[in-house]
Amino acid sequence: MPFADLSADFSWDGERALLRDVRLRHESGQLNANLFEAPSDFRLNIDSTINPGALRPLLTAELSQFLSEWEWPRPPTVHLAIRGPDRKPETWKGEGTVTLDRTRFRGVWMNSASANIRFGDGAINYDDLRVARDEGIGTGAFTYDFKNHEVRVANVKATLRPAEAIFWIDPKLWKAVAPYKFRQPPNINANGVYQFRGGKKTRLEVTVDAVNGMEYDFLGKALPFDRVSGRLLFTNDRLQLADLKGALFSGTVRGTADISLAHNDSHYHASVAVAGIDFPHLTDLYYQYKTARGELGGSYDFTGIGSEARIMRGDGKVEVTNGDVFAIPVFGPLSEILNHIVPGAGYSIARKASATFTIKDGILHTDDFEAAGKLFGMLGHGDIYFLDDKLNFEVRMNATGPGVFGEGSLKKPDWHPKRF
Repeated sequence: MPFADLSADFSWDGERALLRDVRLRHESGQLNANLFEAPSDFRLNIDSTINPGALRPLLTAELSQFLSEWEWPRPPTVHLAIRGPDRKPETWKGEGTVTLDRTRFRGVWMNSASANIRFGDGAINYDDLRVARDEGIGTGAFTYDFKNHEVRVANVKATLRPAEAIFWIDPKLWKAVAPYKFRQPPNINANGVYQFRGGKKTRLEVTVDAVNGMEYDFLGKALPFDRVSGRLLFTNDRLQLADLKGALFSGTVRGTADISLAHNDSHYHASVAVAGIDFPHLTDLYYQYKTARGELGGSYDFTGIGSEARIMRGDGKVEVTNGDVFAIPVFGPLSEILNHIVPGAGYSIARKASATFTIKDGILHTDDFEAAGKLFGMLGHGDIYFLDDKLNFEVRMNATGPGVFGEGSLKKPDWHPKRF
């Protein structure tokens, strides 16, 4: 360990040693210290502006590894009062303060940080923690416990970007939060324990309130939520989302999810319920047309693996109200057909449509599509290949009326009378 120079006053009587006004200079800064050592009594007070990386050879293997994940363009200012039975660092306990300028930890920068420090028994506690970045700040208490291989978080409140700040807990969690693209950093509150190196006691709860909304990728499209709130619970190899609430296209969305975080296992199970969704905006997003009117409501319970939409399976129900079913392009040609069968019926607006459905292998199947108008009713069943822009659908006009068969694409369907 290369240092520039060392000076100190000392006294020693064979059993006890005192070093006073110790000054140790390094190219990165200076360390001032006072040290007292006697049988079963070790005391060391330190004020340092030396880059902590220079002290790694003095430390335990795990603490040395921890320091290797930091990058200090300017060394931190550290004050420590250390006590222990002997000079071995693993026996020490102490407290103090630390102040950081611009610093990078696990590849993620912070503009500044400060905390009160307590350490001992293989753990470092950061109390009254305050971290500042360009987008906001984080406060609370943080503990790195090397002995038990865990991170403990207490009342951490932050307005930081989750996809970056999560690296400070564990880089492995990045994939769990990356799909949520917040327009502005949300308000976050975190409490609990996260274990690493194979520990099984993880229970970290995070509440999120994104006033400015976010985008979330679903079936290849980014759904723009105006406001989102919810609770995330990280347990061993598992993420549970509860109390999820959001505003989407003038309506509301509520949901839950259970997502595997295990290695090579990206299974998930989710449930979502929607109400009052503006149907034209939704059809424009997924099928690039705005002619439909109405409000969408319904629910969907589904399972899947990662982002593979074709593997997704589920069932649900859907209802469109206060709209015009014939204004939906896929059903538009039925208006003219219906008008030939029952004169005038084609101009009667179908205000309501509903169906229960299942989804498997990229195919939406329903046996009970129903649309109601003043002069007619439509009952239908069939398949919509929503990933391949195809349909195979059959509709019956009125309970005992003639049948109409549809095929082709969703955007340009070919409806024609069914052979009797």
